Amino acid sequence: MPNRTDGPDAEISLPVVVDNYRALGAFAPQTECGAVVKADAYGHGALQVSKALYAAGCRTFFVAYPHEGMEVRKAVGDDAVIHVFNGITETDCPLFEAARLSAVCNREEEIHLWLSSGLQTGYVLHFDTGMNRLGLNSDQVSDIAALTKQHPPTLVMSHLACADQPQNEMNAKQLDRFRKIAQHFPSARKSLCSTGGIYIGPEYHFDLLRPGIGLYGGGPARPPGLKLTPALTLTAPILSVFDVGEDETIGYGASFTVKRPMTLATVALGYADGYLRSASNFGFGMRNGVPCPIMGRVSMDLITVDVSDLEERPSPGDRIEFIGPKAGLEIQAEAAGSIGYELTSRLGGRICKSWRTEE
Repeated sequence: MPNRTDGPDAEISLPVVVDNYRALGAFAPQTECGAVVKADAYGHGALQVSKALYAAGCRTFFVAYPHEGMEVRKAVGDDAVIHVFNGITETDCPLFEAARLSAVCNREEEIHLWLSSGLQTGYVLHFDTGMNRLGLNSDQVSDIAALTKQHPPTLVMSHLACADQPQNEMNAKQLDRFRKIAQHFPSARKSLCSTGGIYIGPEYHFDLLRPGIGLYGGGPARPPGLKLTPALTLTAPILSVFDVGEDETIGYGASFTVKRPMTLATVALGYADGYLRSASNFGFGMRNGVPCPIMGRVSMDLITVDVSDLEERPSPGDRIEFIGPKAGLEIQAEAAGSIGYELTSRLGGRICKSWRTEE
């Protein structure tokens, strides 16, 4: 879809996604690097991203739901494995068969369903090692190993609760628990790391990495020398430019009071587009390398920014960058009290997305 002039655009660079994938893989060269493409590849387009990563050599993909897996299957070859994090229900079995999906079993009932279903694509056992969200009870590992002995899983996995905090003692506790679980499934591959876990150390890598946000250039602080670049650039056009005087207020609730004469621009972007309302009075856009702070509340369709510091007064139609090379994803998310995962995965249907296939 071509860029538009009247509303927000998001341009996604597929070569950047591929470069990030390769950089993460090179950081752990003895381990296969998969790709988490759930939630429409964190707002980057699951079909387009999966196709690009498959062409770059990725053969293992993760989604949350079977309908997401069906979309990814359209983009990848028959040799790609697509795991569904949220498990399987009896109703889902036809979808798993049609798209040749692999279920991540989080409950014993799902194991029984998979083993009795006749599905041939293999399955995953997900054990809870301390996150207490989803996963099989690690105290039942002996019983589960006996249950699956005749038809063992292809992969055993867990998920770190504090991977974004490398020094947190929870990481070592979960690693120890996972190692003990893994001993019960000698033929299965093992996986523990999402993006943050990759950075903690090679003992966490096992057989398969599961990067998500890192593919798209976000996530926790990374080690020196590992370069990841944001793949998505979000811009929106200026609708109006005007001057305000001291003691004027801006936006709903009059939440910002002007302390000096300012030049403001109203931009066509709002929370109906998925932009965070919590960025009100804290977030910023960028124009020609100059920060343009958000003044007042983010409303449904509009944001007002301060353009007083620009060398040249902007005009309606000029664009402000809200995510991208100048407006860093994690910096923007932190300003809004959020994380990069939320900022990109929320971007809505009114945003015109386009994909760049060449640099």
